[in-house]
Amino acid sequence: MQSSLVVVDSTDSHERLLTEAGQIAAGTNTPLVLLTRITEEEIAENAETLQAMSDAANTSLKSDSAREVANRFAEEAADEAFAGLDDTVEYDVVSVVAEESDLADEVVRVAGERGCDHVYVAGRQRSPTGKALFGDTAQRLVLNFDGPVTVLTG
Repeated sequence: MQSSLVVVDSTDSHERLLTEAGQIAAGTNTPLVLLTRITEEEIAENAETLQAMSDAANTSLKSDSAREVANRFAEEAADEAFAGLDDTVEYDVVSVVAEESDLADEVVRVAGERGCDHVYVAGRQRSPTGKALFGDTAQRLVLNFDGPVTVLTG
């Protein structure tokens, strides 16, 4: 394995996913790329909040962007998930601006750019009809990624 990409967000299953990916990465000495997703809406909300706080304090606040907050969240989640491992897990964090419907395409793009040959993603509980009608990020990754995709469900 060259490196693996792990799609990270704030759900409980993603904590388990990070732990599983970290254990495999530590055992195979494989670096990880942790991918977080933010939306244009989150970026706009962050900018509005900072502006309101800046106006209220009558100062210029230079705080984290929404992307930096997402990256820091992934780093903290990884540090917690990898804390109990005997070996150190090397990782980088990448954030993408995308809607849920575009996430699979962004994962494939970033995995290609970073030379990742394995992807880890948490699947959502959906009925087969829901998957067929609306698609699913995990399902689209399995179909479109040129390599193994580990899907953690539940």
